[in-house]
Amino acid sequence: MPRIPRHIGESIKLLIRDLGFEKKVNEIRVIEEWDKIVGPNIAKIARVERVEGSILYVKVSSMTWRTELLFQKQAILQKIETVIGKDIIKDIRFY
Repeated sequence: MPRIPRHIGESIKLLIRDLGFEKKVNEIRVIEEWDKIVGPNIAKIARVERVEGSILYVKVSSMTWRTELLFQKQAILQKIETVIGKDIIKDIRFY
């Protein structure tokens, strides 16, 4: 039975998944797409420092903004889920 041809992008995604790199690639996507996730105004005052496990660490320019972002945390997590995927980031630590 002949194999169905695949687009190269689909093959690469499958290879990344099979090699166990999918989670790391998605973590990098969160960092790269932070501006899109939170918008340009928040991106100016809050930048992603790192991802450890499923926790996103975000450096904020002031304690006032930190407090505001704590109120928005669930909405940001939902936006990450929409843009990047489910179960990539489970918590955000603002500091």
